[in-house]
Amino acid sequence: MNGIIWDKIRALVTNGCNYRCPFCHNEGQEKGAAVSYMTFDEFKQLVELLKNQPISEFVISGGEPFLHKDIVKMIIHACTTLNSDVSCATNLSLINDAAIGQLSGTRVKFNIQFPYFSELLFAKSTGTGSLSKILDKISRVKAAGIEIGLNSVIQTSDKRHIIDLIEFALESELPLKLLPQLGSAESIDYKSWVYPILSKYAVDKKDKGTGAIKWTIHKDGKQTSVLYIDSPCFYHNIDICRNFGEIRIHPGLYAQTCINKDNLVRLEFEKGPDFVTNQFRQLWNDFTTC
Repeated sequence: MNGIIWDKIRALVTNGCNYRCPFCHNEGQEKGAAVSYMTFDEFKQLVELLKNQPISEFVISGGEPFLHKDIVKMIIHACTTLNSDVSCATNLSLINDAAIGQLSGTRVKFNIQFPYFSELLFAKSTGTGSLSKILDKISRVKAAGIEIGLNSVIQTSDKRHIIDLIEFALESELPLKLLPQLGSAESIDYKSWVYPILSKYAVDKKDKGTGAIKWTIHKDGKQTSVLYIDSPCFYHNIDICRNFGEIRIHPGLYAQTCINKDNLVRLEFEKGPDFVTNQFRQLWNDFTTC
């Protein structure tokens, strides 16, 4: 059976979220629509198809994945079935000690939405979130041996907030991903002042070739990494998008090749794995323009 070509698969298990972040694009899902969920059977069908595919990462996302009643079961199933890395994009606010205990020992990595290292701005940005509660949950998750990374959408040109995030990431030795806000006219220029800040901490810098620059930063014996995403969406660079190679799978098993494209293609699993694999390949072959 030919491969699916795509390098990364993102399973959107729900479009619902308990946060109200103003910058959120909801992973390309329709905002304000009735909350929908990927069933566990749909999830298993997708994972079964992917288990022998040479993908590098399987991402479980939303909305907020921990709104899904089967999310722990989904994460465990992906970790035990797939050969790729498995990550979960979450705000971490809904995880409890029981779920942490069940996921301890798995190889899942949590990528946490972490907009500010400020109680006031964190609450304002998320609508319902509490920085102190998230810091407590980060400590609990780390203590359980579960890997964590911080994702922060840059919403301001105030350098102090970026420095605070970097300093927290360094002190905690947690990797940080900085994503300029899509749809903001200023975002394309954020790197002009973020890069010099990172240079003051950097011991190494690497162009990932996916629209991302990875900085290794160091201070006072602490070290971590910062990934700055200079989004190809700013430049309509299809070559970088194809090099990254991520496709989103919505509830109902509908595939979306680009976060900015509304057209979805239903993956027809009832016709067998070869048919669905060919659907993935056709979606790749058609993914030639932004």
